[in-house]
Amino acid sequence: MEHNSFLSSNPKITSHFICWEPEQEAIGTLQIIHGMAEYIERYHDFAKYLNGLGYVVIGHDHLGHGESVSTDDPEYGYFGEEEPVSFVLEDIHQVKTWIENKYPNLPHFMLGHSMGSFALRNYLQRDVAGITGAIFMGTGKKPVMLPLALSITKGLNLTAPKKQNKWLDQLAFGSFNKHFPELGGFNWLSKNQENVRNYENDPLMGFTFTNNGFYTLFHLVEGANCKGWTDEIKPDLPILIISGEQDPVGDFGKGPRKVAKELDAAGVKDVSLVLFAELRHEILLEDEKIEVYETISNWLQKRRDFTVEN
Repeated sequence: MEHNSFLSSNPKITSHFICWEPEQEAIGTLQIIHGMAEYIERYHDFAKYLNGLGYVVIGHDHLGHGESVSTDDPEYGYFGEEEPVSFVLEDIHQVKTWIENKYPNLPHFMLGHSMGSFALRNYLQRDVAGITGAIFMGTGKKPVMLPLALSITKGLNLTAPKKQNKWLDQLAFGSFNKHFPELGGFNWLSKNQENVRNYENDPLMGFTFTNNGFYTLFHLVEGANCKGWTDEIKPDLPILIISGEQDPVGDFGKGPRKVAKELDAAGVKDVSLVLFAELRHEILLEDEKIEVYETISNWLQKRRDFTVEN
């Protein structure tokens, strides 16, 4: 596992990333785009599993997350005032470019989880090349409250961008836990209660976003679900949509199904939808994680083999 860094598109911050390399000859690469209020090193076990199959795994901490914060004044949940959505997408692109330069002859896959899935859906609408396949994990459709949230955060991002906003946090996520029997604020993440406790006890996770952070998040969700978003997706790009059916981010399966339906209707030729009936939001950290790992690796292998043959 190699820690590295690059100058973020927000030039005030140096962004942190990790590269997990296999011991054997590499057969492909997977770029992971992590979710809200977490950090890339959480994907260590999944990365090591893929290393064992020959995949290089790379991912960075988003601005305002993990080690991609100012050491002088850490601002968690803050991306930058000028063009925060562009910052997110440009940093993804910088990591992708680094991978392409270091592993120019390998098939390159991208996986986005939760907020990362919305970021990836925005990114794929750009004129990007060199991607063998994409995975949307823990993704969703446009929430009912989004227009109100966009309107509110537009002004707040101008007047108090760095202020944490617990009211917006409650508006966005406050209803998620009512569907589950366990006590606590984050049980919607996982039925694996050890994972929930680890999340709650880690100071680098579960922090409340700033007004700027929510402004960025809501615009990523909007861009991922805007009218015609699928029109810009290349029709020959294989896409896997994978989630827990008990995930409130995906409206309990409705969101992933809608995304798959929209991609099918747009003429994307290879769209796979996998929903795990009993799992919640963080499917890579449930007790059944090996089944999830195998589902993803089997999908990667089939698309990698097709790329190699062609």
